[in-house]
Amino acid sequence: MPSVELFRERLTIGPPLLLDGPTGTELQRRGVETDVPQWSAAALVTAPEVVRAIHQDYVDAGAEILTANTFRTHALNLAAVGWEDRAAELTTLAVQLAREAATRGTRPIWIAGSQAPIGDCYTPWATPSDEILRREHQRMSEQLAAAGVDLILVETHPTLREALAASRAALSTGLPVVTSFVCSREGRLLSGESLAEAAEQAARLPIAAVCVNCVVADAVQAAIDVLAKASRGIPIGAYANVGYFDLDRGWVNSASVDPVVYRELARGWLQAGARLIGSCCGTTPEHIRELRRLIDGATVPP
Repeated sequence: MPSVELFRERLTIGPPLLLDGPTGTELQRRGVETDVPQWSAAALVTAPEVVRAIHQDYVDAGAEILTANTFRTHALNLAAVGWEDRAAELTTLAVQLAREAATRGTRPIWIAGSQAPIGDCYTPWATPSDEILRREHQRMSEQLAAAGVDLILVETHPTLREALAASRAALSTGLPVVTSFVCSREGRLLSGESLAEAAEQAARLPIAAVCVNCVVADAVQAAIDVLAKASRGIPIGAYANVGYFDLDRGWVNSASVDPVVYRELARGWLQAGARLIGSCCGTTPEHIRELRRLIDGATVPP
């Protein structure tokens, strides 16, 4: 198990760290049911071997951080299907599956616990009260720490209020915390705050890095440029989608569905100072393989 000190050193000195890709859309691509509200957490019960295989494919592609499948193991989310009492059990299983894949790698690999919003990432108006956020994120953070994660990834947060609550809870465990926002092409969180304001406020906490994720890849460069100016000097990063959701057309893929196109967009993120890159919805292990090639041999223009 690689050390926290090495993780922090890589973030500040380099070379950039390579995060893995998505679990949810990869489960769908492999034919596993991911119905709401439990979404990707259902696979921990119905197809744990597929979850492990996805992690293994990211290891084989060169990822250095595996994100445990805990995006939807919040007790409050699981309560909707009567699984609230299984939150700690499923969180522990998710971390175990990632750890099993990590041990088969040839490079140091950290396990990140995903600490997502309580509820849907795209309905910021439904964010619970501050008291519920404090209680539920504290419970989730403690379960992730007990399960043995190396760091906590507070990810896909559309509101500054919940991102800060989740980050504070995660920091209380003593583990490194990476905070990541989802924003619009216009550089605003879905709750309306500017990404610059969100990054500046998050960076007031002793987090390890601030990122954007679940943003279509061709919109990330502008967001990374904002993070670079607003993050108070802490490390920045990004992991993007290959498409976006349109109310009329549904999911629309961009050119970055091609892993080589995605890699070339990510080149600009590294040039702007990103210390952590990976991929999000709709990407595949091949996208991670291309990012591995970028980090290993082409971090500057040819």
